[in-house]
Amino acid sequence: MRKGAAPWQGRLSGAGRHRAADRLPAFAWWEVSAIVLVTGSLLFVRLDRYDFIADELYFIAAGQRPAVSYADQGPATPLLAAFADQLAPGSTVAVRLPALLMTLAAIVLSALIAREFGGARGPQTLAALAYAVTPAAVTQSAMLSTYALEATLTALISWLLIRWVRTHSDYLLVLAGAVAALDFQVKWLIPLVWAAFALGFALLGPRAVFRRPAWWLGSGLLAASAVPAVLWQHDNDWPQVAMGAVVRDEQSAVAGLTAIPWEVALLTGPIGVLLLASLWAGFRSPRIQPYRFLIPVVVAGLAAIIGGGLRPYYVVSAFPGLFAAGAVYLAEVGVPRPIRTTGVVLTAAATALCVTAVVALPLPQSGMRQPTDQYSQIDWRVRLYGPSGWNELVEGVDDAYRQVPAEQLPGLVLVTQNYWQAAALDHYGPPLGLPAVYSPNRGFAYFGAPPDTATTILYVGTDHPETALGLDFAETAELVRLDDRLGYPGVNRFVSVWKCRHPGTLWSAAWPGMRRLLVVDGTTH
Repeated sequence: MRKGAAPWQGRLSGAGRHRAADRLPAFAWWEVSAIVLVTGSLLFVRLDRYDFIADELYFIAAGQRPAVSYADQGPATPLLAAFADQLAPGSTVAVRLPALLMTLAAIVLSALIAREFGGARGPQTLAALAYAVTPAAVTQSAMLSTYALEATLTALISWLLIRWVRTHSDYLLVLAGAVAALDFQVKWLIPLVWAAFALGFALLGPRAVFRRPAWWLGSGLLAASAVPAVLWQHDNDWPQVAMGAVVRDEQSAVAGLTAIPWEVALLTGPIGVLLLASLWAGFRSPRIQPYRFLIPVVVAGLAAIIGGGLRPYYVVSAFPGLFAAGAVYLAEVGVPRPIRTTGVVLTAAATALCVTAVVALPLPQSGMRQPTDQYSQIDWRVRLYGPSGWNELVEGVDDAYRQVPAEQLPGLVLVTQNYWQAAALDHYGPPLGLPAVYSPNRGFAYFGAPPDTATTILYVGTDHPETALGLDFAETAELVRLDDRLGYPGVNRFVSVWKCRHPGTLWSAAWPGMRRLLVVDGTTH
């Protein structure tokens, strides 16, 4: 340990860690609370500025059909969405509030991890502020998503394991396993993350963790939590596994694999330069070296994103730890005045960009000039203008429903080509008296097939019903066409509503072969 270094700065043995447990710097309550209050207030006011996105509507629909697993995720997010919608029907604020709270929790975790690394009030505040002014935080808080929950839960696991390294208090390992078990109910990524933690312990230490029964108890909690979902997936031919290829295809269509590093950089914003300091700190700083078991987690995440084509936001769970390490390292080594000035400028720029995005977005739909013809355009369209077209979709289907002769209405159901359409009609259709909705797309496909007694359907999609469903009908007729030039693809653009009668095969027999995980919206991929 170098001269003048604090006891917690060096590589500590087990006893040293226990002594350091009482010598942590005070937590920066006032500073972190101020950041949380300002950030929370700013982000809260935008929660009702735009309509539900398709995934939020799908979460509500899925949560109203409880299951131990779904085709593309665990049950936690759908159940949370359905519960919020039950408390406050139709409220975007109620549905999105958990995402905002998880974002604020990630800000606090950034400061807590900096404290575990030995950082005083300054580094704690910088770490919290760094997370708060990233575009990732703005995105995380904007809508309910699996990412909004998973990022913070994984960061919480990191903090618990970091704290165990310092204190060797074994209850922390059990808590980490319990949080991982909860995280598994959100997304199936956590077993890979847990394995990366284990790899980090094995390669970089402390290997003593494997001699602790608490580690194996925590691992057992994670494994036990997976059993119901694994059984469900087995019974349904493992759709979650197939989703990996779908995600890669969608990500490739959005930005291309070569653009993924740029997409990751967009999540950090100008403050992302702090991540470079954190990576250097992992190899150079005596304070950070005891926690190098985190390095394989970060490396594995980046490799999965860049090499495997996974969504860039999967790496956001590492931001609290990375910002904390960078902030502590900079405070430890000291930086020249010009670099400090540059840091202030970058922080101010990051803050200004985030405030501008929160205040200005979404832009008014009337300002849209270019049609959305490519799948790659949809992501930025939603970011800039928000979702649109639900009213037109529901009104168009309602118009078609009113055209159906009365004698054909008994037993009629709606069948949609993609789950966006199904989720919207499931949410907005009942008040208009629209019938039950089914879809062979993604998670909706596993909610069940239409009854075999349904001899008349209204099909909603971008392709001809016989082509899309692979099913012959005795009669098909297009009743309504939705094709607003500036409309949302697959919602109120490229969409038709068809009346189809007398399918050539029973729904129960044909449905398994109709299931598709890829979303079809009429755009060019």
